[in-house]
Amino acid sequence: MKNRNGIRIRGVLGASLASLAAGLLAGPVFGASAVPSEPLTLEQATEMALHADPRIDEQRANVARAQALIERVQGEGGVRLSANLYAGLAPKASDGIFTNGTNTCPANESCTLRDDSLKLNEGITVTTGLTASIIQPLYTFGKLENYGAAARLNRDVKASEVALARGETWLTVRRAYWGYLAARDTRRMLKGVKRQVDGAGADLRGDVDAGRAPMRQLYALESGAAQLERYLAEAESVESIAIDGLKTIIGVPIDASLEVAEHRIQPITLPGAELGELADRALAQRPEMAMAENGLAAMRNYVAARKSERLPNLYAGVVAGGAYTPGRERLNNPYIHEPLNHVFATPVVGVQWDFNPGVVRANVSDAEAELRGVVAKAELARHGIPFQVAEAYHQVHGLERQIQALGTAKDNTRKWMVSSFMDFQAGLIEGGELSEAVKANTEAQADYYRAINDYNMSVARLAVATGDYPQ
Repeated sequence: MKNRNGIRIRGVLGASLASLAAGLLAGPVFGASAVPSEPLTLEQATEMALHADPRIDEQRANVARAQALIERVQGEGGVRLSANLYAGLAPKASDGIFTNGTNTCPANESCTLRDDSLKLNEGITVTTGLTASIIQPLYTFGKLENYGAAARLNRDVKASEVALARGETWLTVRRAYWGYLAARDTRRMLKGVKRQVDGAGADLRGDVDAGRAPMRQLYALESGAAQLERYLAEAESVESIAIDGLKTIIGVPIDASLEVAEHRIQPITLPGAELGELADRALAQRPEMAMAENGLAAMRNYVAARKSERLPNLYAGVVAGGAYTPGRERLNNPYIHEPLNHVFATPVVGVQWDFNPGVVRANVSDAEAELRGVVAKAELARHGIPFQVAEAYHQVHGLERQIQALGTAKDNTRKWMVSSFMDFQAGLIEGGELSEAVKANTEAQADYYRAINDYNMSVARLAVATGDYPQ
Protein backbone atom coordinates (compact mmCIF):
# COMPACT_ATOMS: atom_id res chain seq x y z
CA MET A 1 0.00 0.00 0.00
CA LYS A 2 1.40 3.41 -0.93
CA ASN A 3 2.01 5.82 1.95
CA ARG A 4 3.45 9.23 1.26
CA ASN A 5 4.70 9.63 4.81
CA GLY A 6 6.64 6.36 5.08
CA ILE A 7 9.33 4.46 3.20
CA ARG A 8 7.44 1.45 1.80
CA ILE A 9 9.63 -1.12 0.01
CA ARG A 10 7.73 -4.29 0.82
CA GLY A 11 6.64 -5.15 -2.74
CA VAL A 12 9.50 -5.52 -5.19
CA LEU A 13 12.40 -5.70 -2.73
CA GLY A 14 10.71 -8.38 -0.62
CA ALA A 15 9.97 -10.44 -3.73
CA SER A 16 13.57 -10.03 -4.92
CA LEU A 17 15.02 -11.31 -1.66
CA ALA A 18 12.50 -14.15 -1.44
CA SER A 19 13.19 -15.35 -4.99
CA LEU A 20 16.93 -15.15 -4.43
CA ALA A 21 16.70 -17.20 -1.23
CA ALA A 22 14.46 -19.78 -2.94
CA GLY A 23 16.97 -20.16 -5.76
CA LEU A 24 19.83 -20.68 -3.35
CA LEU A 25 17.94 -23.29 -1.34
CA ALA A 26 16.85 -25.17 -4.47
CA GLY A 27 20.24 -26.78 -5.12
CA PRO A 28 21.75 -29.62 -3.08
CA VAL A 29 24.92 -29.12 -1.05
CA PHE A 30 27.77 -31.49 -0.30
CA GLY A 31 31.54 -31.94 -0.20
CA ALA A 32 34.79 -32.16 1.80
CA SER A 33 38.05 -30.31 0.89
CA ALA A 34 40.63 -27.84 2.20
CA VAL A 35 39.77 -24.23 3.06
CA PRO A 36 41.21 -21.83 0.43
CA SER A 37 43.67 -19.31 1.84
CA GLU A 38 43.01 -16.65 -0.83
CA PRO A 39 39.76 -15.02 -2.00
CA LEU A 40 37.92 -17.52 -4.14
CA THR A 41 37.18 -16.93 -7.81
CA LEU A 42 34.21 -18.51 -9.57
CA GLU A 43 36.50 -20.76 -11.61
CA GLN A 44 38.29 -21.98 -8.47
CA ALA A 45 34.98 -22.64 -6.74
CA THR A 46 33.80 -24.62 -9.77
CA GLU A 47 36.93 -26.77 -9.82
CA MET A 48 36.64 -27.51 -6.11
CA ALA A 49 32.98 -28.44 -6.41
CA LEU A 50 33.61 -30.76 -9.37
CA HIS A 51 36.05 -32.68 -7.17
CA ALA A 52 33.86 -32.62 -4.04
CA ASP A 53 30.45 -33.47 -5.49
CA PRO A 54 29.35 -36.99 -4.46
CA ARG A 55 26.69 -36.98 -7.18
CA ILE A 56 29.50 -37.14 -9.74
CA ASP A 57 31.17 -39.96 -7.83
CA GLU A 58 27.84 -41.79 -7.75
CA GLN A 59 27.57 -41.61 -11.54
CA ARG A 60 31.19 -42.72 -11.91
CA ALA A 61 30.33 -45.72 -9.75
CA ASN A 62 27.48 -46.49 -12.15
CA VAL A 63 30.01 -46.40 -15.01
CA ALA A 64 32.17 -48.88 -13.09
CA ARG A 65 29.15 -51.16 -12.64
CA ALA A 66 28.44 -50.92 -16.37
CA GLN A 67 32.06 -51.88 -17.07
CA ALA A 68 31.67 -54.87 -14.76
CA LEU A 69 28.64 -55.93 -16.82
CA ILE A 70 30.79 -55.86 -19.96
CA GLU A 71 33.35 -58.07 -18.25
CA ARG A 72 30.59 -60.43 -17.17
CA VAL A 73 29.39 -60.84 -20.75
CA GLN A 74 32.97 -61.43 -21.88
CA GLY A 75 33.30 -64.03 -19.13
CA GLU A 76 30.24 -65.86 -20.45
CA GLY A 77 32.18 -66.44 -23.66
CA GLY A 78 35.27 -67.80 -21.89
CA VAL A 79 36.28 -71.20 -20.56
CA ARG A 80 33.98 -72.65 -17.92
CA LEU A 81 35.26 -75.06 -15.29
CA SER A 82 32.84 -77.24 -13.37
CA ALA A 83 33.90 -79.70 -10.65
CA ASN A 84 32.16 -81.76 -7.99
CA LEU A 85 34.10 -83.65 -5.31
CA TYR A 86 32.06 -85.89 -3.05
CA ALA A 87 32.31 -88.61 -0.40
CA GLY A 88 29.73 -91.14 0.68
CA LEU A 89 29.01 -94.69 1.86
CA ALA A 90 28.99 -97.81 -0.32
CA PRO A 91 28.78 -101.60 0.29
CA LYS A 92 32.01 -103.58 0.15
CA ALA A 93 32.33 -106.16 -2.58
CA SER A 94 34.97 -108.88 -3.24
CA ASP A 95 35.30 -112.43 -4.67
CA GLY A 96 34.65 -111.51 -8.31
CA ILE A 97 31.58 -110.96 -10.44
CA PHE A 98 30.43 -114.56 -10.60
CA THR A 99 28.84 -116.67 -7.93
CA ASN A 100 31.88 -118.99 -8.08
CA GLY A 101 33.92 -116.25 -6.34
CA THR A 102 36.11 -115.26 -9.31
CA ASN A 103 36.09 -112.93 -12.25
CA THR A 104 36.63 -115.80 -14.71
CA CYS A 105 34.35 -118.50 -16.02
CA PRO A 106 36.18 -121.84 -16.67
CA ALA A 107 35.48 -123.60 -19.92
CA ASN A 108 32.52 -125.91 -20.11
CA GLU A 109 31.10 -124.49 -16.88
CA SER A 110 27.93 -122.52 -16.35
CA CYS A 111 28.70 -119.25 -14.57
CA THR A 112 26.12 -117.02 -12.97
CA LEU A 113 26.57 -113.27 -12.36
CA ARG A 114 26.14 -112.12 -8.81
CA ASP A 115 22.91 -110.26 -7.91
CA ASP A 116 23.72 -109.08 -4.38
CA SER A 117 24.63 -105.43 -5.20
CA LEU A 118 22.10 -104.07 -2.75
CA LYS A 119 23.06 -106.35 0.13
CA LEU A 120 25.49 -105.48 2.86
CA ASN A 121 26.84 -108.97 3.47
CA GLU A 122 30.46 -107.75 3.41
CA GLY A 123 29.87 -104.47 5.29
CA ILE A 124 30.15 -100.86 4.17
CA THR A 125 33.03 -98.54 3.29
CA VAL A 126 33.64 -94.91 2.29
CA THR A 127 33.58 -93.97 -1.39
CA THR A 128 34.99 -90.74 -2.89
CA GLY A 129 34.57 -89.37 -6.36
CA LEU A 130 35.19 -86.39 -8.65
CA THR A 131 33.33 -85.21 -11.75
CA ALA A 132 34.72 -82.29 -13.74
CA SER A 133 34.33 -80.57 -17.09
CA ILE A 134 36.08 -77.79 -19.00
CA ILE A 135 33.81 -76.18 -21.60
CA GLN A 136 34.56 -73.51 -24.18
CA PRO A 137 31.55 -71.96 -26.01
CA LEU A 138 32.15 -72.01 -29.77
CA TYR A 139 29.11 -70.24 -31.17
CA THR A 140 26.04 -68.73 -29.45
CA PHE A 141 24.07 -67.55 -32.53
CA GLY A 142 24.43 -63.87 -31.58
CA LYS A 143 23.82 -64.02 -27.83
CA LEU A 144 27.29 -62.97 -26.69
CA GLU A 145 27.77 -60.48 -29.52
CA ASN A 146 24.50 -58.66 -28.92
CA TYR A 147 24.63 -58.73 -25.13
CA GLY A 148 28.23 -57.50 -25.31
CA ALA A 149 27.34 -54.62 -27.63
CA ALA A 150 24.39 -53.67 -25.42
CA ALA A 151 26.63 -53.68 -22.35
CA ARG A 152 29.25 -51.46 -24.00
CA LEU A 153 26.63 -48.97 -25.15
CA ASN A 154 25.08 -49.00 -21.69
CA ARG A 155 28.47 -48.02 -20.28
CA ASP A 156 28.56 -45.07 -22.71
CA VAL A 157 25.11 -44.02 -21.50
CA LYS A 158 26.35 -44.07 -17.91
CA ALA A 159 29.37 -41.99 -18.93
CA SER A 160 27.00 -39.36 -20.33
CA GLU A 161 25.23 -39.29 -16.97
CA VAL A 162 28.55 -38.30 -15.40
CA ALA A 163 28.60 -35.31 -17.77
CA LEU A 164 25.04 -34.41 -16.74
CA ALA A 165 26.00 -34.53 -13.06
CA ARG A 166 29.00 -32.27 -13.75
CA GLY A 167 26.70 -29.82 -15.51
CA GLU A 168 24.37 -29.71 -12.50
CA THR A 169 27.32 -29.05 -10.20
CA TRP A 170 28.65 -26.37 -12.55
CA LEU A 171 25.28 -24.63 -12.45
CA THR A 172 24.86 -25.03 -8.68
CA VAL A 173 28.18 -23.31 -7.98
CA ARG A 174 27.10 -20.30 -10.03
CA ARG A 175 23.75 -20.16 -8.28
CA ALA A 176 25.46 -19.94 -4.90
CA TYR A 177 28.33 -17.66 -5.97
CA TRP A 178 26.28 -15.07 -7.83
CA GLY A 179 23.50 -15.33 -5.28
CA TYR A 180 25.96 -14.43 -2.55
CA LEU A 181 27.23 -11.42 -4.53
CA ALA A 182 23.68 -10.19 -5.21
CA ALA A 183 22.66 -10.57 -1.56
CA ARG A 184 25.85 -8.89 -0.33
CA ASP A 185 25.43 -5.93 -2.71
CA THR A 186 21.79 -5.59 -1.66
CA ARG A 187 22.78 -5.61 2.00
CA ARG A 188 25.46 -2.97 1.44
CA MET A 189 23.01 -0.78 -0.45
CA LEU A 190 20.40 -1.07 2.30
CA LYS A 191 22.96 -0.20 4.96
CA GLY A 192 24.03 2.91 3.08
CA VAL A 193 20.44 4.07 2.62
CA LYS A 194 19.62 3.38 6.25
CA ARG A 195 22.59 5.44 7.43
CA GLN A 196 21.31 8.37 5.41
CA VAL A 197 17.76 7.91 6.68
CA ASP A 198 18.99 7.63 10.29
CA GLY A 199 21.08 10.81 9.84
CA ALA A 200 18.11 12.69 8.42
CA GLY A 201 15.97 11.38 11.27
CA ALA A 202 18.43 12.64 13.90
CA ASP A 203 18.41 16.12 12.34
CA LEU A 204 14.62 16.06 12.09
CA ARG A 205 14.24 15.09 15.74
CA GLY A 206 16.17 18.22 16.69
CA ASP A 207 13.84 20.32 14.56
CA VAL A 208 10.80 18.61 16.10
CA ASP A 209 12.11 19.23 19.63
CA ALA A 210 12.67 22.87 18.72
CA GLY A 211 9.18 23.16 17.27
CA ARG A 212 10.41 23.78 13.71
CA ALA A 213 8.90 20.56 12.22
CA PRO A 214 5.76 18.51 12.88
CA MET A 215 5.94 15.12 14.57
CA ARG A 216 4.32 13.38 11.56
CA GLN A 217 7.48 13.90 9.52
CA LEU A 218 9.57 12.25 12.23
CA TYR A 219 7.14 9.35 12.43
CA ALA A 220 7.35 8.93 8.65
CA LEU A 221 11.14 8.72 8.67
CA GLU A 222 11.25 6.41 11.67
CA SER A 223 8.69 4.14 10.01
CA GLY A 224 10.82 4.06 6.88
CA ALA A 225 13.94 3.31 8.90
CA ALA A 226 12.16 0.37 10.55
CA GLN A 227 11.16 -0.98 7.12
CA LEU A 228 14.74 -0.69 5.95
CA GLU A 229 15.92 -2.54 9.06
CA ARG A 230 13.48 -5.33 8.30
CA TYR A 231 14.76 -5.82 4.75
CA LEU A 232 18.34 -5.37 5.87
CA ALA A 233 17.86 -8.33 8.24
CA GLU A 234 16.38 -10.39 5.40
CA ALA A 235 19.24 -9.48 3.05
CA GLU A 236 21.81 -10.47 5.69
CA SER A 237 20.02 -13.78 6.14
CA VAL A 238 20.07 -14.54 2.41
CA GLU A 239 23.73 -13.52 2.25
CA SER A 240 24.60 -15.95 5.05
CA ILE A 241 22.62 -18.75 3.41
CA ALA A 242 24.45 -18.15 0.13
CA ILE A 243 27.97 -18.14 1.56
CA ASP A 244 27.26 -21.21 3.71
CA GLY A 245 25.81 -22.97 0.68
CA LEU A 246 28.91 -22.07 -1.35
CA LYS A 247 31.14 -23.46 1.40
CA THR A 248 29.27 -26.73 1.46
CA ILE A 249 29.17 -27.09 -2.32
CA ILE A 250 32.95 -26.72 -2.64
CA GLY A 251 33.58 -28.97 0.36
CA VAL A 252 34.65 -26.38 2.94
CA PRO A 253 33.47 -26.72 6.57
CA ILE A 254 30.48 -24.48 7.18
CA ASP A 255 32.18 -22.75 10.15
CA ALA A 256 35.28 -21.86 8.08
CA SER A 257 36.04 -18.33 6.90
CA LEU A 258 35.59 -17.87 3.14
CA GLU A 259 36.05 -14.79 0.94
CA VAL A 260 35.16 -14.37 -2.71
CA ALA A 261 37.38 -12.52 -5.15
CA GLU A 262 34.73 -10.42 -6.90
CA HIS A 263 33.95 -7.06 -5.27
CA ARG A 264 30.45 -6.80 -6.74
CA ILE A 265 28.09 -8.70 -8.99
CA GLN A 266 28.42 -7.77 -12.65
CA PRO A 267 26.77 -9.03 -15.84
CA ILE A 268 28.81 -11.67 -17.63
CA THR A 269 29.42 -11.73 -21.37
CA LEU A 270 26.38 -12.38 -23.52
CA PRO A 271 26.82 -15.26 -26.03
CA GLY A 272 27.25 -13.84 -29.51
CA ALA A 273 25.89 -16.79 -31.49
CA GLU A 274 22.44 -16.75 -33.07
CA LEU A 275 19.64 -19.03 -31.88
CA GLY A 276 19.88 -21.43 -34.81
CA GLU A 277 23.61 -21.91 -34.30
CA LEU A 278 23.12 -22.52 -30.58
CA ALA A 279 20.38 -25.08 -31.24
CA ASP A 280 22.62 -26.96 -33.71
CA ARG A 281 25.45 -26.87 -31.19
CA ALA A 282 23.18 -28.32 -28.51
CA LEU A 283 22.07 -31.19 -30.75
CA ALA A 284 25.73 -31.95 -31.48
CA GLN A 285 27.22 -31.80 -27.99
CA ARG A 286 24.51 -32.23 -25.35
CA PRO A 287 25.11 -35.42 -23.30
CA GLU A 288 21.43 -36.27 -23.67
CA MET A 289 21.85 -36.68 -27.42
CA ALA A 290 24.70 -39.15 -26.97
CA MET A 291 22.60 -40.92 -24.34
CA ALA A 292 19.68 -41.16 -26.75
CA GLU A 293 21.78 -42.55 -29.60
CA ASN A 294 23.67 -45.01 -27.42
CA GLY A 295 20.50 -46.00 -25.61
CA LEU A 296 18.74 -46.76 -28.90
CA ALA A 297 21.65 -48.84 -30.17
CA ALA A 298 21.90 -50.66 -26.84
CA MET A 299 18.22 -51.55 -26.84
CA ARG A 300 18.36 -52.81 -30.44
CA ASN A 301 21.20 -55.14 -29.49
CA TYR A 302 19.34 -56.18 -26.37
CA VAL A 303 16.24 -57.09 -28.40
CA ALA A 304 18.40 -59.08 -30.83
CA ALA A 305 20.05 -60.89 -27.92
CA ARG A 306 16.67 -61.79 -26.44
CA LYS A 307 15.54 -63.18 -29.79
CA SER A 308 18.72 -65.25 -30.15
CA GLU A 309 17.82 -67.08 -26.92
CA ARG A 310 15.57 -69.26 -29.09
CA LEU A 311 18.71 -70.85 -30.57
CA PRO A 312 21.17 -73.30 -28.97
CA ASN A 313 24.83 -72.86 -28.03
CA LEU A 314 27.66 -74.88 -29.57
CA TYR A 315 30.56 -75.85 -27.34
CA ALA A 316 33.67 -78.01 -27.04
CA GLY A 317 35.52 -79.26 -24.00
CA VAL A 318 36.73 -82.10 -21.84
CA VAL A 319 34.62 -84.16 -19.46
CA ALA A 320 36.28 -86.31 -16.79
CA GLY A 321 35.36 -88.20 -13.66
CA GLY A 322 36.35 -90.95 -11.30
CA ALA A 323 35.50 -92.71 -8.05
CA TYR A 324 37.50 -94.77 -5.54
CA THR A 325 36.02 -97.12 -2.96
CA PRO A 326 38.30 -99.22 -0.73
CA GLY A 327 37.07 -102.78 -0.45
CA ARG A 328 35.79 -102.97 -4.03
CA GLU A 329 37.75 -104.31 -6.98
CA ARG A 330 38.11 -102.28 -10.17
CA LEU A 331 36.61 -103.92 -13.26
CA ASN A 332 38.24 -103.35 -16.60
CA ASN A 333 35.51 -105.06 -18.61
CA PRO A 334 34.22 -102.70 -21.37
CA TYR A 335 30.70 -104.04 -20.95
CA ILE A 336 30.47 -103.70 -17.20
CA HIS A 337 30.74 -100.29 -15.51
CA GLU A 338 31.70 -100.06 -11.86
CA PRO A 339 30.37 -96.61 -10.75
CA LEU A 340 32.14 -96.81 -7.38
CA ASN A 341 35.61 -97.63 -8.67
CA HIS A 342 36.43 -96.10 -12.06
CA VAL A 343 38.14 -93.23 -13.89
CA PHE A 344 37.51 -91.64 -17.31
CA ALA A 345 38.24 -88.53 -19.43
CA THR A 346 37.10 -87.62 -22.94
CA PRO A 347 36.95 -84.59 -25.25
CA VAL A 348 33.43 -83.56 -26.25
CA VAL A 349 31.64 -81.36 -28.77
CA GLY A 350 28.02 -80.60 -28.03
CA VAL A 351 24.91 -78.50 -28.51
CA GLN A 352 23.19 -76.99 -25.47
CA TRP A 353 19.63 -75.82 -25.87
CA ASP A 354 17.51 -74.53 -23.03
CA PHE A 355 14.37 -73.23 -24.70
CA ASN A 356 11.09 -72.20 -23.09
CA PRO A 357 8.89 -70.67 -25.82
CA GLY A 358 6.61 -68.76 -23.44
CA VAL A 359 9.45 -67.21 -21.46
CA VAL A 360 11.38 -66.28 -24.61
CA ARG A 361 8.31 -64.60 -26.12
CA ALA A 362 7.78 -62.64 -22.91
CA ASN A 363 11.44 -61.58 -22.80
CA VAL A 364 11.37 -60.42 -26.41
CA SER A 365 8.12 -58.49 -25.88
CA ASP A 366 9.56 -56.82 -22.78
CA ALA A 367 12.73 -55.81 -24.63
CA GLU A 368 10.74 -54.45 -27.58
CA ALA A 369 8.57 -52.41 -25.21
CA GLU A 370 11.70 -50.95 -23.61
CA LEU A 371 13.01 -50.13 -27.06
CA ARG A 372 9.84 -48.22 -27.91
CA GLY A 373 10.24 -46.24 -24.68
CA VAL A 374 13.84 -45.37 -25.54
CA VAL A 375 12.80 -44.31 -29.04
CA ALA A 376 10.19 -42.00 -27.54
CA LYS A 377 12.76 -40.48 -25.17
CA ALA A 378 15.17 -39.94 -28.06
CA GLU A 379 12.47 -38.15 -30.04
CA LEU A 380 11.63 -36.04 -27.01
CA ALA A 381 15.29 -35.05 -26.68
CA ARG A 382 15.53 -34.11 -30.37
CA HIS A 383 12.45 -31.90 -30.13
CA GLY A 384 12.85 -30.69 -26.54
CA ILE A 385 16.49 -29.62 -26.60
CA PRO A 386 16.01 -26.89 -29.26
CA PHE A 387 13.12 -25.52 -27.19
CA GLN A 388 15.27 -25.48 -24.05
CA VAL A 389 17.91 -23.53 -25.97
CA ALA A 390 15.31 -21.12 -27.33
CA GLU A 391 13.79 -20.59 -23.88
CA ALA A 392 17.17 -19.81 -22.30
CA TYR A 393 18.16 -17.65 -25.30
CA HIS A 394 15.07 -15.45 -25.10
CA GLN A 395 15.36 -15.18 -21.32
CA VAL A 396 18.96 -14.04 -21.59
CA HIS A 397 18.19 -11.35 -24.15
CA GLY A 398 15.12 -10.19 -22.25
CA LEU A 399 17.11 -9.91 -19.01
CA GLU A 400 19.87 -8.04 -20.82
CA ARG A 401 17.35 -5.40 -21.80
CA GLN A 402 16.03 -5.33 -18.23
CA ILE A 403 19.51 -4.70 -16.88
CA GLN A 404 20.01 -1.79 -19.26
CA ALA A 405 16.68 -0.26 -18.26
CA LEU A 406 17.20 -0.89 -14.55
CA GLY A 407 20.72 0.57 -14.76
CA THR A 408 19.23 3.83 -16.04
CA ALA A 409 16.49 3.71 -13.39
CA LYS A 410 19.06 3.00 -10.66
CA ASP A 411 21.21 5.97 -11.62
CA ASN A 412 18.26 8.34 -11.88
CA THR A 413 16.59 7.26 -8.63
CA ARG A 414 19.96 7.58 -6.88
CA LYS A 415 20.23 11.16 -8.08
CA TRP A 416 16.62 11.75 -7.03
CA MET A 417 17.28 10.43 -3.53
CA VAL A 418 20.49 12.42 -3.07
CA SER A 419 18.86 15.65 -4.20
CA SER A 420 15.84 14.90 -1.99
CA PHE A 421 18.10 14.54 1.04
CA MET A 422 19.69 17.88 0.20
CA ASP A 423 16.28 19.52 -0.25
CA PHE A 424 15.07 17.95 2.99
CA GLN A 425 18.06 19.32 4.88
CA ALA A 426 17.34 22.74 3.39
CA GLY A 427 13.71 22.52 4.45
CA LEU A 428 12.40 22.55 0.89
CA ILE A 429 10.52 19.25 1.09
CA GLU A 430 8.84 17.20 3.81
CA GLY A 431 9.56 13.68 4.99
CA GLY A 432 6.89 12.18 2.75
CA GLU A 433 8.61 13.36 -0.41
CA LEU A 434 11.97 12.15 0.89
CA SER A 435 10.34 8.79 1.65
CA GLU A 436 9.16 8.44 -1.94
CA ALA A 437 12.67 9.12 -3.25
CA VAL A 438 14.26 6.65 -0.83
CA LYS A 439 11.67 3.98 -1.69
CA ALA A 440 12.17 4.41 -5.44
CA ASN A 441 15.97 4.27 -5.13
CA THR A 442 15.92 1.20 -2.87
CA GLU A 443 13.60 -0.76 -5.13
CA ALA A 444 15.54 0.20 -8.28
CA GLN A 445 18.85 -0.83 -6.72
CA ALA A 446 17.49 -4.15 -5.42
CA ASP A 447 15.83 -4.87 -8.77
CA TYR A 448 19.11 -4.15 -10.54
CA TYR A 449 21.08 -6.65 -8.44
CA ARG A 450 18.36 -9.26 -8.78
CA ALA A 451 18.23 -8.78 -12.57
CA ILE A 452 22.01 -9.22 -12.87
CA ASN A 453 21.83 -12.42 -10.84
CA ASP A 454 18.93 -13.69 -12.98
CA TYR A 455 20.74 -12.69 -16.17
CA ASN A 456 23.97 -14.43 -15.16
CA MET A 457 22.07 -17.58 -14.23
CA SER A 458 20.20 -17.48 -17.55
CA VAL A 459 23.52 -17.26 -19.40
CA ALA A 460 24.73 -20.25 -17.37
CA ARG A 461 21.53 -22.19 -18.12
CA LEU A 462 21.97 -21.36 -21.82
CA ALA A 463 25.50 -22.82 -21.62
CA VAL A 464 24.10 -25.98 -20.04
CA ALA A 465 21.33 -26.12 -22.66
CA THR A 466 23.91 -26.01 -25.46
CA GLY A 467 26.41 -28.29 -23.70
CA ASP A 468 29.02 -25.52 -23.35
CA TYR A 469 30.31 -26.50 -19.92
CA PRO A 470 33.13 -28.77 -18.64
CA GLN A 471 31.93 -32.29 -19.34
